[in-house]
Amino acid sequence: MPIKSGAVLILSCVLLAACASPQEIATKKAAAEQVAQAEREKRCASFGYQRGTPHYSKCLENMYVQDQQRAASEAANEAARREAAAGALQAAGTSLSAIGKSSDPPPQPMFRPPIRCNTFGTTTTCQ
Repeated sequence: MPIKSGAVLILSCVLLAACASPQEIATKKAAAEQVAQAEREKRCASFGYQRGTPHYSKCLENMYVQDQQRAASEAANEAARREAAAGALQAAGTSLSAIGKSSDPPPQPMFRPPIRCNTFGTTTTCQ
């Protein structure tokens, strides 16, 4: 199976899983695996291996392992892309939240204004 076919197969399964019941997901996953197995069989036959021979079986096993490794690698790459996008969004949010906020404290007066007190009767108030 070419790399693009594997990626399309995985992407199809992911997209179908987004809005399907567990039974539908299992059915579609089984169908996708049948298609993948048919592709592996076709590849091994194209290499000249005869169906039913130990070499043919070994070829199928190797192709299956390669497909699983490719799928794991693609899943890891997708997770890394999502993590990078999440980090970029978080950084953008932090930058946006900082807009309009001054990092410097407000200026303080260099001197204190004089205190003025007024006495009215027995009460004194100062400002």
